[in-house]
Amino acid sequence: MKKSVFLTIFLFTFLFVPISALADNTLGDFHFNAKESSHPLDRVNSKGEVTKYEDYSNKNLTFINETKSFQGSGELNPIFVGDLLNKGFLETTQPLVKDVTTNEVAPFVVIGPDGRTRVENTIVFPYSAITYISLEWADGSRGSCTGTLIGIDRVLTNGHCVVNPTTQRGIVSATVYPGVSGSTALFGAYNAIDYYVTSHWINTGAISQDYAVLVLSPSNGPHAGERAGYAGIRQVTNILNQNIGIYGYPGDLIRRDGAINQYGMSGNVASEDSQVAYYTIDTAPGQSGSAMLNTSNQVIGVHSSGFSDRNGNPVRNGGPKMSSFMFEFVSNALN
Repeated sequence: MKKSVFLTIFLFTFLFVPISALADNTLGDFHFNAKESSHPLDRVNSKGEVTKYEDYSNKNLTFINETKSFQGSGELNPIFVGDLLNKGFLETTQPLVKDVTTNEVAPFVVIGPDGRTRVENTIVFPYSAITYISLEWADGSRGSCTGTLIGIDRVLTNGHCVVNPTTQRGIVSATVYPGVSGSTALFGAYNAIDYYVTSHWINTGAISQDYAVLVLSPSNGPHAGERAGYAGIRQVTNILNQNIGIYGYPGDLIRRDGAINQYGMSGNVASEDSQVAYYTIDTAPGQSGSAMLNTSNQVIGVHSSGFSDRNGNPVRNGGPKMSSFMFEFVSNALN
């Protein structure tokens, strides 16, 4: 008799850390009224304001399926961010969704031997565009996620890094640090002044909608992407067996190092459906929002989740791929 495997999903929420906030509370007080939304791809900002899908959709425009990358000026604006680690990371995460069969969360997200390696030179694109994000919520809790610059002042990350669909509450501040290495943000610090998520993410918390775009203010003149560069996004359909890289700031290795460093690993997409890609690339909490980068260093999805069997053993990781729905939302958020 064939043994059935029960796969369950949990979201890699940002790794909560007791840090001092470096950003002011620049974001709005999030209040979302579901009655104001009529389409799954309605765009919701940091105040809970809704922009209707039909008002921003580009379906009547000339079809494009990718945006251009930019390697940046390389101008450095180093800021030491070691004080983010003064009190250390908490050892636990607080996932939005628990294992439905055991009511427990699988504690590991590394599948087999750990294949992640440190990025030694984060000045080089695309690693320069991979950002560490420190976050603060209305209740005072703090945490971190990973994001990727996709425009001069836009960062792609996870929806669960900015809005908790269970409570329908959002972050009150976020600071973005591109190309962090050795606890130094080589290109400076940038406050988020707005963000966008889909109404469907807020209403359902579906993995296929677990993406968000942050809007950043400039720092000492230039925007983040002008200094550090930004990755283009590419619409995809079938990416089975394609090689992707996932880089970010995993909390387990940051704790081990005692410093904020960037790590990553590449591998092939093992399976997919119409909106989500799955892989056995190793990740850890803190890497929520890491881009799926193709071999041309274009963003074709965003890592968000892990899957375990009923015994809590890690089986695979996954996240929304840049389907036509995600591409349309994200590309319009660039404007």
